Amino acid sequence: MTDLGYRLASMLFRRLPSCASDRLLHAISDGYVFTHPRRARTVDRNLAWIWSGTGRAGAPPRARETYRAFARALRDFLAQDPGRGAPRVRLSISARAALQEARGSSRGAVLVSGHFGPWERALQWLAGELGGVEALAAPHRLAAVDRFFVQQRERGGVRTLCSSRPVRSALRSLQSGGWIAALADRPRRSRFQARGIVPIDPGPLLLARRAEALVLPGVSTFAKDGALEIDFDAPFALGAARGGLDLAQGIARLQRFFDAHVRAHPTQWFEWGSAPGLDAPARGS
Repeated sequence: MTDLGYRLASMLFRRLPSCASDRLLHAISDGYVFTHPRRARTVDRNLAWIWSGTGRAGAPPRARETYRAFARALRDFLAQDPGRGAPRVRLSISARAALQEARGSSRGAVLVSGHFGPWERALQWLAGELGGVEALAAPHRLAAVDRFFVQQRERGGVRTLCSSRPVRSALRSLQSGGWIAALADRPRRSRFQARGIVPIDPGPLLLARRAEALVLPGVSTFAKDGALEIDFDAPFALGAARGGLDLAQGIARLQRFFDAHVRAHPTQWFEWGSAPGLDAPARGS
């Protein structure tokens, strides 16, 4: 899809009533599943594998539900406008405590998440709470599309680090007490050994360790009533010499938190390829 397509979709979704856009999303999602059976079978296989580890009775959810959830997350991001009302957001007591602990620290923080539910809108909500957040995001292969997404994030208070040296920019921001968001569920290295359901990219943790910043794990999901539910795990520091966790312990913390979230909401993890841990001999818990 080109940047023009995204811009037209953004204009359309800002004008359509939610009931009409919901029907349109369902038609588009279901049509995609019908016309891309191989991709749908891959998602079905992932869902069946995740479902088998939940202990729940009944048949696993199907790919159609995942594609519908993804379409909704994209719609909400494209329809975002400062003039529109803020989304309904719910945090548990423990999530609010974790967020408050991170905010109360004098350190910068790396918010580590994944492609879970409405992750872009959840980040924009956090930007509103904090007065701005920066994001490390992999650039789109089409420069014009990438510029559109950068602009759309910025409409919601999220600044994408787009310099030629984004890690250096992130380090400066963290060392001055800033907050950086990064997704960690799609490691770039091919020589990755899965230890659970969600693959963990150590990059955001290495960034936090280098900057002596906190790590705040976060996830988001659509609730049944349409609200955004955001959860945070307790923040932690890295670096055993400074009383923090070592890298392996930090990865294990993320693994437990992310895997528990995906087991609870399997259709709201947007992994389109075969899940890296599906054929692994052991799955972490």
